Amino acid sequence: MLTMDHPVVEAFVEGDDAMQQQQHHLVGERGQRIKAAVELALARSSQGRHWGRALGRRALVLPTKDAAAVPTPRQPQVMKSQATTTSLEAARGGDEDDDQEEVVVEEKVALLRQLVPGGEDMEVDGLLEETADYIAALKQQVGVMRALACMLSGAGIDALPEKATTDGHVIIAPEK
Repeated sequence: MLTMDHPVVEAFVEGDDAMQQQQHHLVGERGQRIKAAVELALARSSQGRHWGRALGRRALVLPTKDAAAVPTPRQPQVMKSQATTTSLEAARGGDEDDDQEEVVVEEKVALLRQLVPGGEDMEVDGLLEETADYIAALKQQVGVMRALACMLSGAGIDALPEKATTDGHVIIAPEK
């Protein structure tokens, strides 16, 4: 009798695995749709900023089955030609500390270009301006998402901290 129960239990486990895989797929698909909707809303709130247009274009691209895998983040690549390096050293007298600082700054700018949507083709001054605006928009988005999470969890909007502005409006602020 024990041998007859074993195949039934095994079939139940296999069916349960298939159901879990299907649920996992549906949750992943829903997560992609939510992410696209959030990115599109953030893009629309950007008031035409460069990062907003790039984010909007990215949010409107529908992922394919092959694109469902999580892409590996690109590493910042700072390429400096030997001729440029030598000419800079000659112009400055070959100060190695200045060269190291310049390389560190170039690496950080390359990283910012990857983080800010549409930042790949920007000059440094525009990139810094777009970065500041993008961070402010992300901070607002976190506040909105935190408020939604509180309301959906039943904690209510009263659970969020508030900040008063100079014009008397109240802002629901994300925690720091």
